[in-house]
Amino acid sequence: MIATTFPHQIEYVTSDVHEKIELIVVFKKEVELKEAEAFLTKTKVKFREGMDSSRGRIYFYKTGPKFILTFETAQERKKFEKKYKSAEEVYEIYEPDWDIRKD
Repeated sequence: MIATTFPHQIEYVTSDVHEKIELIVVFKKEVELKEAEAFLTKTKVKFREGMDSSRGRIYFYKTGPKFILTFETAQERKKFEKKYKSAEEVYEIYEPDWDIRKD
């Protein structure tokens, strides 16, 4: 637990710091953003636009919409990956590496 107080600042307390269970879903170039959002909405998984920086700029431009998905459990993540990795619209599904920065 971290608790600090400084003059004119609010006390900050945290006791539950945990790593998020995430996947990156990259759609094919020809898939429109609305189409990709509709695809993910049907899966009922929490998602937001974006990706990690591990793939580089060329990869970014040669692919379609990218999303970060957040799961409650590692089992849910594995189930999603297995079910959707071969979907026609999907270019790639991978685990993000937030420590790698390319380009």
